[in-house]
Amino acid sequence: MPLPDMRGRRARIALVLAILTSAALATVMLFGRLDPGRKVGPDLLNELVGGVLIGIGGAVLKWVYEWACRRRPPPPVPDVAVAKTALAGLVNRQWREEARIRALGDPEPIPVAWNLTSKHALMDHPSLIAVEELSFSGCAGDVRRLAGQFRRLRCRRLVIAGGPGMGKTTLAVQLLLELIATRTDDEPVPVLLSVAGWDTGRHPRLHEWLGARLAADYPALCAAEYGGAGTPAALAGQGHVLPVLDGLDELPPPARAQVITALNGSLTDRDQVILTSRTSEFAAAVRSAGAVLTAAAVIVPAVLTPSAAAAYLRDCLPPVPAHDWSEVLAAVRSGSAPGLSAVAGTPLGLWLLRMVYVVPNADPTPLLGGLGADAKVLRAGLLDRLVGTLIRARPPTGERSDLFRPRRAWNPAQAYTWLGDVAVLLTRDGTRDLAWWRLARQAASPAVRRRLQAVAGLAAGAVSWSAFTAWLAATGPGAPLVRASVLASVFVVAFALGAGRWFHETPGFAEVRLRRLVRVPVRGIVGGLVIWAVTVLVAGGAWVLLEGAPGRTPWGRSVLVLTEAVFYLGLMVGLAAMLVPWVRQVEHPTSLVAASTPASVWAADRNLTLVRTIVLTGGFGAAFGLLLWRVAGDPADVLGAGLALGLTGGPAAALLFGHHHAWLACVLLLRTRATSLPVRLIPFLDDMHRLGLLRTTGPVYQFRHAELHDHLAAAAGLRRGLSPGHRVHPRDGSRPKTRIVIARSLHDSGR
Repeated sequence: MPLPDMRGRRARIALVLAILTSAALATVMLFGRLDPGRKVGPDLLNELVGGVLIGIGGAVLKWVYEWACRRRPPPPVPDVAVAKTALAGLVNRQWREEARIRALGDPEPIPVAWNLTSKHALMDHPSLIAVEELSFSGCAGDVRRLAGQFRRLRCRRLVIAGGPGMGKTTLAVQLLLELIATRTDDEPVPVLLSVAGWDTGRHPRLHEWLGARLAADYPALCAAEYGGAGTPAALAGQGHVLPVLDGLDELPPPARAQVITALNGSLTDRDQVILTSRTSEFAAAVRSAGAVLTAAAVIVPAVLTPSAAAAYLRDCLPPVPAHDWSEVLAAVRSGSAPGLSAVAGTPLGLWLLRMVYVVPNADPTPLLGGLGADAKVLRAGLLDRLVGTLIRARPPTGERSDLFRPRRAWNPAQAYTWLGDVAVLLTRDGTRDLAWWRLARQAASPAVRRRLQAVAGLAAGAVSWSAFTAWLAATGPGAPLVRASVLASVFVVAFALGAGRWFHETPGFAEVRLRRLVRVPVRGIVGGLVIWAVTVLVAGGAWVLLEGAPGRTPWGRSVLVLTEAVFYLGLMVGLAAMLVPWVRQVEHPTSLVAASTPASVWAADRNLTLVRTIVLTGGFGAAFGLLLWRVAGDPADVLGAGLALGLTGGPAAALLFGHHHAWLACVLLLRTRATSLPVRLIPFLDDMHRLGLLRTTGPVYQFRHAELHDHLAAAAGLRRGLSPGHRVHPRDGSRPKTRIVIARSLHDSGR
């Protein structure tokens, strides 16, 4: 610290000590002048002076603590080798489980053939991409061969392009699993991320954003044994991570070009990358950026042959199907039903046919009629029936080993409506990522949030008013209703204002470690003692003087009530300043022990709220019981004071302090029915994930396919009488209009 700053700080500390000392002497002289017969009581006078002296000691402790903080040891050096191994294990477990839920290999991968693009303008010079002659081709069923060809690229950079529903993300997941299963110690760990979350304005370099995403999606890397919070950035910056960036086409057009430019400006000769995008959007981004992705091969899928599509559907059928599929398979092979052949020519179309007709053993005959003549009508009809068909075909089960069946029963029509409402919220926010902690902000308008803040304040005020009224009425005569109302009104205002932060906070995690709890938060204790000293000196002194004044007027009695309320509030605020820093030592942004899933993040933030509330409630009750032990000689009064102040001040401190209240905001929104979302949001989304309608990418959900997302959003928009397709991209504020064609199914949609 510079010398002038040191001198200024010392001068301020000396001034505070002088003021407190003068106040202590003034208090002694004041009581000696106003109370010469010592009627008020020497004990209370001693406590007032003692409080001031405690404040003086606290200021000294604060100075010592700040002096010691300047001699902290340097932060630990990240152990990237151990952290890299841990990351590989986390990624492998996460995507093995996700691949099983997505049924990527059941009964076998869809046989999509991938080859180098014939559009030379999309790809760099072959000599920069491969050491020898450039070649890249293979089938999704032989992902080992594709992974081997990727490793033979000079810089190991690959763009997976293709039309909608052609299996780009599926191939990216397959490559990730193969690369991580056959990875050597010197190879980076592949990590799949949604590129739509990359704000190149905030993070111009890929490695900066990658480090931030690793810390959020894989918080175990921030554990102390790996080197602390700097480990994710070290892994990304030193090239130990292979980013698999999914969904460039989900960005608005200007942002796509910015990503291409940022990638070219970030990647060195040692950096690897895999990028997925629709072909037309990638081509437009390359033209806008004026450059291709340096040294990257670009592969595109071939349209599935009719025979391959028919063979895949045949293999998905049971040995003895409930209905005759021979004519449908023959129509796929021959092309006699052009709409059916076009839909079956894409992996998404095959998946829809399988989910809507094969899984529930439905009669496929309608596919040969008018429904199979138009590809758009057929695709829309399949998407429209998908939700209800899967829910009816897979009844709930309590078996945890069954990954493809929900845990609860859901009404198909209601589930369809809820998914549509979620899709509308995401479309309106310009994102594909369904993060539950952002739903409260997305689903509630500013007016609704203000009403929820008022509800939170009134609820807190009602609880505190009841507790204070019962306690004050039991402690003796006076004006308990007035005093309780004054105290409760403070809680109403505090909660109404504090609840506004909840809608903008991220989830947290409580990790209790004894070695952290034994660290004394000196600054918090000093701050609390100073607040107590000022409370005892000012409010306590005024209370004593007003209490002993003869012949009080109504105005004087009102001031006495307010002074008493301020005294109790000062005690609670001071105690909160002491206890809250201890609780913050167990509060972390996310879990430090495992890869995050949406359900685990929800549970972790809920548990953090419960831990905070229980600890602070117990701490407040015990502290106030001990504090009032000498003042109120009756044990019943001590117990009543501890319960009243502990059960109000403790939860208030737990809910008002801290940095993670996302669960509270979401529960407040859902329980008050301020939105059309289901009250049991996470169980619902988790079951939709098991049914295959949603997928997970770290702690967020996404719809299984972008087409399903768009279809549900458009259908929900029509149901509400809204114009579909308006999508706001917060990065540039533009409103590109996307025209979504909705074709009505010729069959019952199940709604």
